[in-house]
Amino acid sequence: MIGATTSKQDVTHSLETNMTDFANNIILASTRLADAVTAEMSYEDNRHNVKMQVIERIMAGENKLTGKPHSFSSAETAATSDPAYTDYLEQLRHATRARIMAKGVYDAAVAAARLQEEIHA
Repeated sequence: MIGATTSKQDVTHSLETNMTDFANNIILASTRLADAVTAEMSYEDNRHNVKMQVIERIMAGENKLTGKPHSFSSAETAATSDPAYTDYLEQLRHATRARIMAKGVYDAAVAAARLQEEIHA
């Protein structure tokens, strides 16, 4: 019968290997989570600068409704629908989604390791 002669040493080695695999999964997931958080923070930190660049570009042009230069407030309103700014916000949304997904993978890796530990405790 295959496996009938499995020793306690073999089982212990197998469990140690599994726990090493779980630890490595947690380390990998935490690294990816940290990278995702860093990326999201970078987008968030730069959001104001991108919006200001769009506002300045809009203010440099003429308001088609009035024929006069845009005021700051009208340029700020126009910036919210400007493709450069909306594209940037889309990148920020993707970064936020990546962070949330990375957190889920991290939590799953930790839960799997805890479950494995409870099963073999």
